[in-house]
Amino acid sequence: MKNRKYPISLFIFGFLMNVVFRFWVHFVLGIVFSVVGIFVKSFVNIGLAILLLDVALSFVEQMRLRQTFLEESDDSDFEAFKDMMSKDGNWMENVRGFLNDKISNPDNEFKPDDENDEDEEDDE
Repeated sequence: MKNRKYPISLFIFGFLMNVVFRFWVHFVLGIVFSVVGIFVKSFVNIGLAILLLDVALSFVEQMRLRQTFLEESDDSDFEAFKDMMSKDGNWMENVRGFLNDKISNPDNEFKPDDENDEDEEDDE
């Protein structure tokens, strides 16, 4: 098993994306209740509770993603992706290089669905 580390910057970035976008309903409701709480004091507590729930759910989701990243996988493409993400240096530059390699590789050529079906029929 490879000793792989999950980048802390990726964890923080993913956590913030989860807070705002994955659980966006909680985020919006928490903000709305907090703003209304300026005028009605009991709504502040409700808004903060919803925002706290959003933060907790986002943290749990990011921990699940981290665990998936650290586990071994049978998918060779996913393993290559995880190796690329855990390389030293800027992970965004590593992603850019990885995607450019995948796109420029002629073995990864995209075909319409009907061409893929013909290839499978030829194999039989």
